[in-house]
Amino acid sequence: METFGRGCFYIIIGIAALFFLAVITRSHINISIFIVIPLVIIAFWIAKKKTDEKNSDT
Repeated sequence: METFGRGCFYIIIGIAALFFLAVITRSHINISIFIVIPLVIIAFWIAKKKTDEKNSDT
């Protein structure tokens, strides 16, 4: 459950960063689904890696 929450948090941070980039540049940012899917997988992979590191320390 912690991995899911951390992965969702990373995705929300990424969306917020893109939103602020769009606001600053006053443009529309369109991202293809072929780019979004690997980014979501990478976010959850990093979250799992951090959770595993935390669990192995205890």
